Amino acid sequence: MRVCIALFGEWGGEVEVLFKQFMEQMDQRFQQIEKRFDQMDERFEQIETRFEKMDNRFDKVENDIRSLTEEVRNSQIENRSHFKHLESRMEQHHQTFQVVAEEIKGVKIDIDYLNQKVGKHDMEINNLNQRFQL
Repeated sequence: MRVCIALFGEWGGEVEVLFKQFMEQMDQRFQQIEKRFDQMDERFEQIETRFEKMDNRFDKVENDIRSLTEEVRNSQIENRSHFKHLESRMEQHHQTFQVVAEEIKGVKIDIDYLNQKVGKHDMEINNLNQRFQL
């Protein structure tokens, strides 16, 4: 700096003042830049915090989905078991109805046969009654 003053003579004092002002302005600019970097660091930290929160929430959602998937699978297995049970019970009832239907057909045949017999006997009784009345 003193070399500059010696070289510029009288202007040396002014150059020194201008140089100090320039340096102060540069310091202020560097402080502003540093402040901006600090602000950017804060924002990145906030963003990082938000991403961590989102990761936690997604982990929770993923766990909830896994839990629901397991519940659905368990319900499917349980429902299949119930449906198989119902199908076997329906098959048993179907077989029972077939047996009852066959018995009803047999009873109907017997009733028709007995109706014919009753009709024949009624006719014979009627004939006998008419013979006795004569």
